[in-house]
Amino acid sequence: MPGNCDRCWLDLTEDPRRVDDRQHPLSGSLGTVKHDNRNLEQWQYEVTSGGRIWYAIDETETTIWLTRVAAGHPKASERRNR
Repeated sequence: MPGNCDRCWLDLTEDPRRVDDRQHPLSGSLGTVKHDNRNLEQWQYEVTSGGRIWYAIDETETTIWLTRVAAGHPKASERRNR
């Protein structure tokens, strides 16, 4: 059985837009992030009960950009993502 990081890698590479108990789009001002002068969708993946990965989906480059990796739950998403 894969560990949490392995599961995250598989989930993000197979379907970065899947919505489930671990993976969802961020909302409000956190819902987009600027990269290379383009606004990209920003999502969150819950790796552990506190650990989070925020990532941007870049269709043009067929790439997932990691925008934040935190061992604890980011306070910004607690306030804005309710």
